[in-house]
Amino acid sequence: MSSASASPSTGPDIRDYAPTTDRAAVIACVAGLQDYERTLDPELPPGERVARRYVDAMLHRCRAYEGRVMVAVDHSEVVGFLCVLARVPEQQVDDTARPHAMVGELYLAPEQRSQGTGRRLLEAGEAFARARGAQRLRVQVLAGNGIARSLYTSAGFHERLIELEKRLE
Repeated sequence: MSSASASPSTGPDIRDYAPTTDRAAVIACVAGLQDYERTLDPELPPGERVARRYVDAMLHRCRAYEGRVMVAVDHSEVVGFLCVLARVPEQQVDDTARPHAMVGELYLAPEQRSQGTGRRLLEAGEAFARARGAQRLRVQVLAGNGIARSLYTSAGFHERLIELEKRLE
C-alpha cells in the first residue's frame, strides 16, 4: 500500500510497516497498548516486559496467515499501527470451512484517538483483507475497552461471540 500525502484534513499517512525503520516505534506502541490494557485487566504483564516478543510473534502470525502490519505516521513519527491477518482458519468444528480475516492489534497514541486515524487504519486493513479474498473480518476486544468497542461498532462490526470468565481462586 502506498501512502497518501498527509494534510490537516486527512491526518497521518497510513503505510506498510518497514522493519528497518519502524520496529522500535511499533515495539513502543505495543508496550503502550499492553499498558493501557493492563488498566482494564491488571493480570496482564507490563508492556515493556513483553513488547519485543509480542512484535516478533505478531510478525510470525503475519507470515503464517497472510498478514500485514500498517503504521500511521505523523511528521515522520509512528503514532499508531494495525496488524491484520487475511487468512485465519476457523478454530471450531461447527464453523464454516472458509477462513476469515482478523484484526490482530490496533493501537493509537492517546493524542491520535478520536481523530479518524483508527478508522483509516481499519479501512486500510479491510481493503487488504478484501483484496486477498476475505469475506469476513473479525476482531477481539477486552470487554472493558469502551473506546475500542465504540470504534469497531461505528465501523460496522457487531457482537458475534461473547466470552465470559470466572476466577477460580
